[in-house]
Amino acid sequence: MEDEYIQKLQPFLDKNNGNLSAAIRDAIELADAALQGHQSIEDALECFTEGSMKYPAIRNGLIESGECILISQLSFRWLIENTDGILVADELVSELFNPYKIKNISDLLDYLNRRSRNLGWGIEASISNWEEENTDIIVLEHGDPNLRAFLAEILSMFLGRYLNLDVSFVHRKSNSIRIFLTEYRSDTEVPPGTRKNFGILDYTFKEIKSRPDFWTSLVERYRLHRYERVNLNKDVFEVFLSGGVPDITSFFEASAGKSIREIPLCELFVICKKLISTTQLASDIERTIEGGKTHLKIRHQFSDEKVIPKLVELFSKLFRTAGYMFEVKTVSNLIIFEFAEAC
Repeated sequence: MEDEYIQKLQPFLDKNNGNLSAAIRDAIELADAALQGHQSIEDALECFTEGSMKYPAIRNGLIESGECILISQLSFRWLIENTDGILVADELVSELFNPYKIKNISDLLDYLNRRSRNLGWGIEASISNWEEENTDIIVLEHGDPNLRAFLAEILSMFLGRYLNLDVSFVHRKSNSIRIFLTEYRSDTEVPPGTRKNFGILDYTFKEIKSRPDFWTSLVERYRLHRYERVNLNKDVFEVFLSGGVPDITSFFEASAGKSIREIPLCELFVICKKLISTTQLASDIERTIEGGKTHLKIRHQFSDEKVIPKLVELFSKLFRTAGYMFEVKTVSNLIIFEFAEAC
């Protein structure tokens, strides 16, 4: 045995009065204990290099200090799946990623990878570039899929808050998440792409929490009546009560962010579908191309002869205001608009 290793055994030799066999047995016992919770000798050695602890020593220290707790994978999965669509709080973002130490994407990914290794997350983060669009793409791979989704949201929130980047698209696969980035500058608001991809239920959840009695009652009403209820603004409802036909162009202009005359026909149809889904004024809407012309078919469940003409006039007024030429006819529970131009 080389002198280097004899010197390392010296504490064991001193303990056993120079008995080499007994010293080696003690060293083996210590090595066995040190290997517990590690996948390899190299992994165990890394725990004690450079003066830093690694997983599971860090994990145990965090639990003992009360900073962290153990939770079963089943419980964690339930928690993540049932808060999907609700954005995490800013305090949680800055608790995981320190904005005073992280100044760019490279720092962010280095920190995430280091913490993943230390805490046994098994997740690897990297960045690639889509040359065609000159777009940076952050890739999170491996590890638990629920933890991966959770970290993707926090990482995206950090990018929007501190590095002026928004999320244009998120591609989720069985073993990875790819986050496509775009530049965006805002000091206060969550970037729209981040909200769309990770926080689609965020506003809804906040409204429900602010007025739980109202929203739980409303949901119950809709559920009991199988969504056969009409939801209208007060001013629109007032015009209907007075016997008139309201002007709904403001809904379309607010949805499109431009004047009704500037909304293309195809986009107008998309907003019509959104209007019907929101208000329940009709049951369904379908767009078809027949004979080079565009047909918009609105299906409803009204039977009163006085109601159907008002519904026809409601949409006719909208299309006339938008500047489109059309013909309209009704067949049973169907209103068909035929437009001169194709879409």
